[in-house]
Amino acid sequence: MTIDTAIVLASSGVFDEGAAGRAAVGPLTRVGGMTMLQRTLCAVQRGGIERARILAGGDEPALRALVRRDRRIRMDLRWFSVGEHPPLEGLSWEALTEGIRGACVILGCHGVFPPSLIAALREKGRDGHALVTVGPPGARGWDANPVVRWRVVPHQPDVRVPRVVFAGYDASDPDVAAGGAHGPASAVDLVVAPVRFFISSGAAPAALAAPAAGPIRLALERAAEAGAVRVVSVVAHGYRDIRPPGGTREAEHMLFRDLRRVQGEMDGVVDRWVNRKISGALTRIFLRLRCSPHVITALSLALGLLGAACFAMGSYRQGLAGAVLFQVAVILDCCDGEVARLTFADSRFGQTLDIVADNVVHMAIFAGIAWGAFHEGRWQAGALPLTAGALPLMAAAVAIVANGAALWAVQRVRAVKAAGRWDRLSPALQARFDFLLGRVANRDFSVVVLVCACAGALPWFLWLAAAGAVVFAGAMVWNLRRVPQGDAEGC
Repeated sequence: MTIDTAIVLASSGVFDEGAAGRAAVGPLTRVGGMTMLQRTLCAVQRGGIERARILAGGDEPALRALVRRDRRIRMDLRWFSVGEHPPLEGLSWEALTEGIRGACVILGCHGVFPPSLIAALREKGRDGHALVTVGPPGARGWDANPVVRWRVVPHQPDVRVPRVVFAGYDASDPDVAAGGAHGPASAVDLVVAPVRFFISSGAAPAALAAPAAGPIRLALERAAEAGAVRVVSVVAHGYRDIRPPGGTREAEHMLFRDLRRVQGEMDGVVDRWVNRKISGALTRIFLRLRCSPHVITALSLALGLLGAACFAMGSYRQGLAGAVLFQVAVILDCCDGEVARLTFADSRFGQTLDIVADNVVHMAIFAGIAWGAFHEGRWQAGALPLTAGALPLMAAAVAIVANGAALWAVQRVRAVKAAGRWDRLSPALQARFDFLLGRVANRDFSVVVLVCACAGALPWFLWLAAAGAVVFAGAMVWNLRRVPQGDAEGC
């Protein structure tokens, strides 16, 4: 069963039965550079959802205008007004679920989560079961969300039947675990519900002791009576409700922590312990200023080229200034990727722009150092052999040509990935390319430039750069020869 539709309760939470308005945050609250409605829609879209039905309150005009201007959101959207479709009335849900086949994802705009959670729920819900997501056992959730307990098999406390009973609805049932092996868990503002359970069938389930329960809880209780409920933990994926006190701050902290974990797999030592420490603070500023990743990439490019111009002047002080500007450009190069990932603005064009800008800066740095060394007369008597005469210019030329060849090879590999042909390569070849591409993302050599500038030995850096670029380009081109001709053509 395909799950491709989400119902977004923009004006309340999934379990807010008459409790709407108690939270100080809402769909227009900004977390990590995006409003919660934008973040929710982008996350479910990345998770494979193609259509969304949004139930909005008085802020509907502002929300519509916000989404209309957002090019990241490409889903088919339908808007419903709370005034015409009160969320606590069953008829409203018959209208909201009309035309949906199978099941749908139901969520509010109060949770920060990755697209992987939506993808996992879509996969787990294919068998027609309702899915209730829960946080860590024993953790307290939002007050309006119920505490979920599992039915247990008598005399077998370690065996739990995949049925869920909301605490307080069936507290007298002896089969309801009073804590269980892991304790009760708070439900999360995200469920998957087959639409058949929203169709009224007369009386409510016998286990339902709260006659004022809303349609969502009622549908889940119907599913529980039919034995069609599964409990899914969000711990492995990460989920943060922003409604409790300090929730927005904790959600942003979670976003940055997860971002660091992903980036740490490819970062070098200097990136991890220096550049990322500074870029994190700058990224928060860029998010508040609502700067796009492309603007940050352009700023990084401009500072890098300015640093190259300083190198070209040749003096010690100007070389030191150029090294500092280059280091700042490298830190900003971290920021554009961070902003892109945090705001779902990452794209193939943005990645290409970032790679090209980085290589333009690197080539300009090589040329600037070489011209500065030549202009300062380091070829005169007393100069060391590798820094004498036109040798720095030759080293820079080799580094620039090799850098250009490496850029071409990297783009070819990325094109193979983008074309869906990556799986056709052997595991060994994939591993080699992943290793080499990881070296492209490594910015540790910037500190070598700074050290050489401080020591007045920038021409020596050119020889190191030329050797490194030749080795890297040669490895990329050599491994490209092993890509099947049909996969490389047209890339």
